[in-house]
Amino acid sequence: MTTDEIIKVAFELGTAISESDELFQLRAAQVRLSENKEAYDLIMNFQDAQSKLENKMNEGLLVTPAEENHMQILEQQLNSNPFVQELMKIQEKFDSLMQGVYFAMNQAISGTQDCSGDCGSCGSTCEM
Repeated sequence: MTTDEIIKVAFELGTAISESDELFQLRAAQVRLSENKEAYDLIMNFQDAQSKLENKMNEGLLVTPAEENHMQILEQQLNSNPFVQELMKIQEKFDSLMQGVYFAMNQAISGTQDCSGDCGSCGSTCEM
């Protein structure tokens, strides 16, 4: 198979993934979350606080217990928000799809093309 043919097959795979229910649901959940001010603000506040802490640590400065506590509170607020919870569940489904794709590609590349018999291990129902 030529390089051009491989790239074509890869593009077809990307197109198939772009048309998957998992990606459609993920994009829809992202839109719903972005339209919810409370959830969106929680994410922005968390990312801002996380970025500030990372910068502080990269500069060799100590993170105070109050800052750690603040991050834990923000994380708890994120995890209790229904829009964030929904997005996390849907993101896990999409990640599972991608893990199955990577697994199948690795199996084909290594020449084993042999599952352990437990398709749940790669997120597939392919029965290879």
